[in-house]
Amino acid sequence: MEKLMALYNISSPSGKEGKIAGFIIGELRRMGIPFRQDRYGNIYAVKGNRESYPCVVAHMDEVHRRKTGSYAAHLVADSMIVGYDHKRKRMTGIGADDKNGIWICLKCLEDFKAVKCAFFVQEEVGCIGSGHADMSFFSDCRFVIQCDRKGSGDMVIQINGMRLCSNEFISAVDPRKYGYKPAQGLATDVAALKRNGLEVSCVNLSCGYYEPHTDNEYTVLADLCKCYRFVRHIICCHKETSTHIPETERKPFPGYYELFGPAGYSEKDYIRLSKEYRSEFTKTSKTSHKNKL
Repeated sequence: MEKLMALYNISSPSGKEGKIAGFIIGELRRMGIPFRQDRYGNIYAVKGNRESYPCVVAHMDEVHRRKTGSYAAHLVADSMIVGYDHKRKRMTGIGADDKNGIWICLKCLEDFKAVKCAFFVQEEVGCIGSGHADMSFFSDCRFVIQCDRKGSGDMVIQINGMRLCSNEFISAVDPRKYGYKPAQGLATDVAALKRNGLEVSCVNLSCGYYEPHTDNEYTVLADLCKCYRFVRHIICCHKETSTHIPETERKPFPGYYELFGPAGYSEKDYIRLSKEYRSEFTKTSKTSHKNKL
């Protein structure tokens, strides 16, 4: 709990992830885990020496820009965490998107003998860090898990019409056992990795935060802990590499932050627009194919 609260109390708007990166690096050094940082600011950590690894990723940036020093995260009734600006006397976002994911990565590095974790910059402005990720880091990964989805029950297996994992992977991890179900989601780092050619299954899991990108953002601790139990289950039960070849490259649909700006986003409108995009892409592809004939 102390580590989670510390993460919430660090400001890390897109492009200014230095403090949160420093915190992560400090934790990696404390645990004696080898890591490196690329020129974009992404952090790559490897624990153990294995032929293949489970891999968990998160992004370091948040949309909130706290302009006062009177902000703090608060635990309410031992069940949820909110942010409050004491100077302005109002709630404010805690950056649980995606500090919940960072917390899960650090827990995995503490609890497992062999695991890989990557922490990306600037996800909120178009997956800049993951879009320039060192893909060789993932060459010996069995699968990639990201915990960057609101709510408590979604296992995102498709983003913008692009499939992220195999049916065999879904069956093997048995999401229903942990209260999860396959879902369609919004743009995030695992989709960028897939576009970069990642050839293993990946998913994005709900990790207990609600009303992201707003001042009313909060975390339900029970839902965050449920997500971590599911991640542990996947890592423990899935010992084989889950091969999944990415689809043919296409121009990616813009991220919701790019479409709706820093004030928030409409998931309903985003999904509607992405469906229209996919429909237009399909029409264009068919027309192009006919012209070739």
